[in-house]
Amino acid sequence: MKTAFLCPYFGTFPKHMQLWINSCGTNNDTTFYLFTDDKQNLNYPDNFIVKYTTLEELKDFFQSKFDFKISLSGVYKLGDYKPLYGYLFEDLIKDYDAWGYLDVPDEICGYVSEFVNEEAFKDVDKLMTRGHMTIFKNTPEINRRFMADTGEMFNYRDIFSSEHFFNFEEIAKGSISWIYVNNKWNMNLLNDAVADVSGLFYDFRRSCISDKLEYYRPSKAPSIYAREDGKVYGYFLEKGQVVKREYLYLHFKRRKMQINVPLEADKYLIVPSGFEPYKEVTDDVIKHYAKKKWFYPVFWEEVKKSIVRKFTKNNGR
Repeated sequence: MKTAFLCPYFGTFPKHMQLWINSCGTNNDTTFYLFTDDKQNLNYPDNFIVKYTTLEELKDFFQSKFDFKISLSGVYKLGDYKPLYGYLFEDLIKDYDAWGYLDVPDEICGYVSEFVNEEAFKDVDKLMTRGHMTIFKNTPEINRRFMADTGEMFNYRDIFSSEHFFNFEEIAKGSISWIYVNNKWNMNLLNDAVADVSGLFYDFRRSCISDKLEYYRPSKAPSIYAREDGKVYGYFLEKGQVVKREYLYLHFKRRKMQINVPLEADKYLIVPSGFEPYKEVTDDVIKHYAKKKWFYPVFWEEVKKSIVRKFTKNNGR
């Protein structure tokens, strides 16, 4: 099936941007639409369509789709708009079977069609529930489901006329995922396909999402990841044995990744500190890279940000 990803990104690309582009570029049956104001010279593969624009221009385009004044004062608010892309870019994606959104700076893609296919969409219209990647069937009705009852004291008009961030793209109350739950529209969570490692801890700790839209961690096994032959693999040390699993993508939330491989590389290790030259993954290699840091400052920074966001949002409604 043909899938389109819609990817606005404003500001300076991260230093590992070419690695992200290359990881997407091996998916010949998937198109990546990148909307950006960064015009630096990068090697874009044939399945990329880059549209140079500004956040203000994109806001004007979004505004043309609504009969009320919308708010899009900064890039952070773009997260709320992700589930609307099928509606907002309807003409652009009319020839695709499915569309999705994904994060640009903090993930490496594997082989999309291995996981996003007719079998995955059997009896469902939505794959995954995460802001860093979610995919929908492409129909006019599905693309307008964001307008349905949120189950909360606010609706989509309240969300998109407010400057506050509602986390509409993920699993917060009133989000697109809760709209699906409240209306009994089925979703495929694809937990086994997603390597979502927490940004709160130095070592990689993969999380999943339950049917109740709650996070949980399926394993405490030490782990690292690798990009090999156009795919993403996780290596886990379980009961003294190295276990290898394939994933749709690896998401490494807001990590400061060191780049110790050429930017054109397509085979490398992905470890908590960054990108490292590929080597055969043994138990010793996993132990070397998967060490914990008990005093990891990012944890406390994120806790502080979370408290500030909740306080600001609750006092602004």
